[in-house]
Amino acid sequence: MFKKTLISLAVASSLGLTGCFDSGSTGANANPDYPITDTTVDRSIVRPIYNPNPISQNAEFPINSDLLLLLGATQGPNYDFTGLSSGTTPADDAVNRLSGFSTSGAFTIKFDGELNPQSVAANATVFLLPLNVKDQVEGAPGALPNTNPTNINAASPFDLATFSQLKFRADVESVDSGSNNAIRVVPLEPLPEGRKYLVVITNDVVGANGKPIARSTDDLALANGVLANPALASVQGLLQTSNALANGALAQLIPEKTPQSALAYTFTTNRDTNVLKALMAPPAFGTDLGQKIGFTAALKAVRDNYPTLNFSQLSAKLAELSALAAGLGTTVDPADLSAQELKAITALGQTQALIKPDAIEAAIGNAVRTGAIHLPSPRPNIVLSTKSASELATIQTLDLETNPIAQAATQVKVSQGAITLPYFQHLPGEGGRGLVDGYWTGNTTMEASINKSLTGTDSQEVFKLLRDLDGQLNVNGYMPFPQQQGFVTVPTTIYFPDPANKPAACGASTAPVGATIFQHGITTDRSAAMLPSILLANQACQAVVTIDLPLHGLGGNEDAPGAVGQIPGLSPLDASALGARIDGTINALQPAANGGDANAAALISQLTLMKNASYTGERHFNYTADAALNPVAAEALTDVSSGSLFINPLNMMGSTDNLRQAVVDLVNVTATLQTMDINGDLAPDLAGLPVHFVGNSLGGIVGSTYAALNNDPVLNATLDGTLKSVNPALGYPTLQSVTLHNAGAQVTRLIENSPSFSTPVLGGLAANGVTQGTAAFESFFYVFQSVVDSGDPVSFAKSLGANTSNILLTEVVGDSVVPNQANVNTLGQAFSAPLAGTEPLAALIDLGVAGASTTLADGNGVGVMDTSSPNSASTPLISFFDGSDPCNGANHGTIVSPRQKQGTCNSTAAFISMVGQTVGAIRGAGIPGTDNGTPVAGATLGALIQASLGSSPTLDVALSDPDAE
Repeated sequence: MFKKTLISLAVASSLGLTGCFDSGSTGANANPDYPITDTTVDRSIVRPIYNPNPISQNAEFPINSDLLLLLGATQGPNYDFTGLSSGTTPADDAVNRLSGFSTSGAFTIKFDGELNPQSVAANATVFLLPLNVKDQVEGAPGALPNTNPTNINAASPFDLATFSQLKFRADVESVDSGSNNAIRVVPLEPLPEGRKYLVVITNDVVGANGKPIARSTDDLALANGVLANPALASVQGLLQTSNALANGALAQLIPEKTPQSALAYTFTTNRDTNVLKALMAPPAFGTDLGQKIGFTAALKAVRDNYPTLNFSQLSAKLAELSALAAGLGTTVDPADLSAQELKAITALGQTQALIKPDAIEAAIGNAVRTGAIHLPSPRPNIVLSTKSASELATIQTLDLETNPIAQAATQVKVSQGAITLPYFQHLPGEGGRGLVDGYWTGNTTMEASINKSLTGTDSQEVFKLLRDLDGQLNVNGYMPFPQQQGFVTVPTTIYFPDPANKPAACGASTAPVGATIFQHGITTDRSAAMLPSILLANQACQAVVTIDLPLHGLGGNEDAPGAVGQIPGLSPLDASALGARIDGTINALQPAANGGDANAAALISQLTLMKNASYTGERHFNYTADAALNPVAAEALTDVSSGSLFINPLNMMGSTDNLRQAVVDLVNVTATLQTMDINGDLAPDLAGLPVHFVGNSLGGIVGSTYAALNNDPVLNATLDGTLKSVNPALGYPTLQSVTLHNAGAQVTRLIENSPSFSTPVLGGLAANGVTQGTAAFESFFYVFQSVVDSGDPVSFAKSLGANTSNILLTEVVGDSVVPNQANVNTLGQAFSAPLAGTEPLAALIDLGVAGASTTLADGNGVGVMDTSSPNSASTPLISFFDGSDPCNGANHGTIVSPRQKQGTCNSTAAFISMVGQTVGAIRGAGIPGTDNGTPVAGATLGALIQASLGSSPTLDVALSDPDAE
């Protein structure tokens, strides 16, 4: 529940509402509390804690109430339909940027007494009713979000088709030291995004004393009483509408009993997946952007002439002036209009002349062509060194006679180089604060570019996109275009078959037959891909391309003090050496460019961009985190803990944007494969090859989202067509296979249930008074997930399953980093989170594959390979590894190295099995099982797979209500 004086949501202080639906001058703040004098209230009846009076000192309503999104409309001329909070905590900041609430997070509704859990059930006494909402601007659905509940389609308010498909639980929990005093609404699948829902709790829910619950006294007084403040008329109407809709729905859904609503309110889910979708294929969002430009241009024309009006008043004035303008010369006499009205109508006419649809379309197209709007495309890349993989320091420690990795390395080359990527996160700035305080902001460069195209000058602004009350242009599902902060030139490492000593897997080819992108896990670095990449290059004839995740890079090695990188042997990117190589290359190309060689001129342009990047070096910017998650400049790479600044609950927005940045990086790397040089000859080596993806841990988490976007048929075709329109030789590939090792969904609850990562996060929150088992904690994590939804695999997994047939997932049973699941047997005091972990990710993919499927391995969706089903299988597939002995069996890091903890742990069998299965997925020939495979270190691959397989005891309750099983 939301509470003004103590959100119990924040890290350090309260989350407060500023103002309401009117200014203080009308008495809104002079008499903020609705006077309730009724002393006859039956206190034995349990009621929801619900005071929807937003100008009361005791305002308290659910954290996802639409009220939070509506309160800004009358606070000033700026209003972008995001939440409203006057606090300064991370949660406040997140609420101020939200244009909707989580599609996957569980939300908690608190009561003032104990409930009977047996009376609480989804779609019996607790309902989520999807509502039909009309376009806020008729005929232009992209112009404004449908946040206002007054725009519900009265003729047909309920979307019963969607309602029948929703899957959620209603759990009774104990919070704030109470007993069974909260209802927790828990989605079992993500709710449809960008939709408005009516939450209804009926009086068939009873208290522990057997009495039916009833509406809160504050709710009843405000909804049905005489208003003490006319500013509350809008809230009163909202309450009356919500209650009438609820009771009408109950009469339709339960006609034989017709219970009454004890709580009814609306909330709107976000559609923030649009941010990454727009970054991948901006032309697909051109129509929406054009409608925003058209509306905000008209609004600006009014605002320029009525500067004292707030957003609500401006919108009404725009409608009024538009009607007057339409009637001029017929029903409206200009002599009857004021000078101010005539001036505003003239401004509207001038604006309309500038923003014709063709002009807007051309302006948006120009913004894409000039880079004001991000378009994934081939990025500058260069090779600095190429050598045999057998020369890498770690490989040289292996026994060539007996070690299959050492043997494979003799047939594999490794190139180290750099790529220049667009960067939307903040650069370090002074003292590195940008790395922990920054988050994505709206694209003002795009706004300026389109204005200039429309007006022909830098000095005239014909439109201004909607801002927050603080004047900031936010990034969310409504405005999905972030501001690029610069370019960063970061390291690449590429493993590929040696053409002079080609592996047998290459057949007659002396070049790679495919390109595989390998993304490492959290707090590691690109060196973590070394050992499996050598084997993939050797056994599947792949060029394996690796980059670091944002805020990761070569750093200190805990197992080998003094060494750099998790797997020693790679070189850090040296800006001076890169600069010298670029200068030398440009000098060598210049004569050809001067002679009219277009390819040479294009290469010089790319290399110049690389040289002039905002930053060149390891992706952690040579900063590491101290105990309080502050950035500390490192004196040497060995002092850096890679990725230590990536997840920071003190900056919800920044943590989410690190995820999104990782996805955008992968999309740009994929586009760059068409021009990528892997051997230093400046010629493209991978153009047209089949493309695959392999990700481990966090690499699999961001990789799930990336792969879903990459293989979305609409987005892929849009980007492919756009690139080909620029250069027919380019285009954009789909992924032929996707392998996800130890990945998971719903990042926030995944962290809460991770033995490795929960302690520092929960400890930091507890130090600020936010502890598990409190409404404060649940609200904090709900807001956090509302932010994270936009880059979380939970929002993309079904799409991945629907559009990609060759998917391999692996799980280590008992994984201590990414939990298998958090539906049952949760960690510590955590409440159930059925969407968090590896198995929910697999189940959501399965739903995408099978449509109506509800279980894995049902013959339609994702198959299972475990101890009871060890034979070879086709993809999509999830394979389980025995983690009962993480030292000598399988563990979270097994795919990185068969030997860990300075060689004291030996996971060789599981490592070879994981790599062998990955090779099978890439080859598209099925996943090897127990009875096939080639000899490996004295045993067949099939035998090693059989020896390393495990079995999950919880897979059958993925995405389910375990109490109903």
